[in-house]
Parts: sequence; C-alpha cells; structure tokens
Amino acid sequence: MLCLAARLTLAAVAAVSMLPASTAMAAPDPKPHLSQVLAEPPTTSYVELTSHTPGILEGPFDAGTHASIGGIDMQSTINTLAKDGFISGFGRAWVQQSPSRVMVEIVVAFTGGDGAKQWLQQSQDADMTDPTFQHSITVDGIETYYGARMSDSSSYFADAFLFVKGNDGFLVSTISGFDDLGDSAAAQTRVQYRHAPAYTIPPSGWPGAKMAPLTIASAAALAPRVTAWLVAGAAVWWLGLIGARRHRRWRAARALQDSSGL
Repeated sequence: MLCLAARLTLAAVAAVSMLPASTAMAAPDPKPHLSQVLAEPPTTSYVELTSHTPGILEGPFDAGTHASIGGIDMQSTINTLAKDGFISGFGRAWVQQSPSRVMVEIVVAFTGGDGAKQWLQQSQDADMTDPTFQHSITVDGIETYYGARMSDSSSYFADAFLFVKGNDGFLVSTISGFDDLGDSAAAQTRVQYRHAPAYTIPPSGWPGAKMAPLTIASAAALAPRVTAWLVAGAAVWWLGLIGARRHRRWRAARALQDSSGL
C-alpha cells in the first residue's frame, strides 16, 4: 500500500491538474462581441443583405473567409493574419435603393494593437497597388487610418476608410455605380469611430504587455492553485524526509548486524 505521504502527494497533483487552465492560455474572447460594435446605417432606407451573399462579408467570418475576399494569394493572407494575431471578424452590408448605393462595415479583432496596425498597413499597401486605386481621401477626427477612392472610372465608384481603435481594425465603405458618393463614407466612418469601443481585448492582455500588479481580487483567484501546489510541495518534502529516515535506520540496522556477526 502507498504510505500516507505518497497518497497525499498523488492527491495534491491530481487536484492541481483539475484546476481551470490559466487565463493566459485561454483563447482571447473579444468583449463586447464583435456583432455589437458596428454602427447602424445613417437612415432606415438601407436594407441589410442576407448572409452568404457572394463577395460580401456579412456576419461572423474567420481568416479563411477574409482571405477569400481580399486577394488571390489566400494562404499567404491567412498566414499573415495568424502572425498578426487575428482572432475573428464580423461584417455587415446594406443596400439603399435611392440613391442606389451599398454600404459595407467590417471589424477585425486582433490579440493586440500591433496586429491591428499591421492589418491596416498591409491593407493600405494592397489597395494602393490595385488597378482601381485612384487617390487617397481624408477624414477628420481619427488618428490611425487611411482612406482610398477606388474606381474603374465608368461604372464602379467606392470610397473606403480603414482605421484602428485599440486592438481592432475597422473598414467603412460606400459603393455606387455613379460618381455621387459625396462625403457619405467619411460621415459614416466618424459615426463608426465614435461607436466603436476603445478595445475588445484589454491592453493588459496584449502580447508583450507588462504583468499587472497583484491585487486582492487576483490573489483570491490564484489562492486555490497556490494552495494545491503548497500541499503538493509539502507532501513531496515529507515523502523525502520519511525516505531519508528509513534509509538511515536501515543502514544503522545493517551496521549493527555486521558488527555482531549476524
């Protein structure tokens, strides 16, 4: 049979293994949910498109879906998104009959602000090399962004703004068959910027963030794990001590036997 110390050690180790995994290892969970961070269109004349509309990101999407919309080198885009810390995305799109117009909004969440900025820069580089890129456009009141006019100069006109807020990247675009967009994209971008939260992953959880100071609340959360490890450590110490004492007694008994000639 196992001695008490051994049974205690095994029980402590088992207890530690059953504790919840550390939050540092858990998958990031954007809060609020990405479905809640996109702004509504400016008027009720916009009708939202159904999900799975070809060429449109409507509803939740993953890196593969994002890559399928963004370019021809899908695997390279997926790898880049993973490297940047892509978590998930969400999109919405609406159609307005008069004037005839499409409005698109998307949000992409990353594990930290650096990943979102990388996405912004990569998107800008890709747009500026696109054959339909016409010129840059601006919007006031937003710090980290870029804007682009995309058009084939005959039947396709689009104004798009991409910006970063916290660990999230946003796109707002208005599209028309005529050159009549005015400042619609800029106006909706300002609305979206105000509506967006400061972040969906707290900066303390971003890659490379400094460890938060220990508080009473965090200490209380760690208490069960610390207690279990202390029990395990004490059990191992006692097991070693008992073993050492038994070994000394055995050696003493052996020496006594040798000296008595038994």
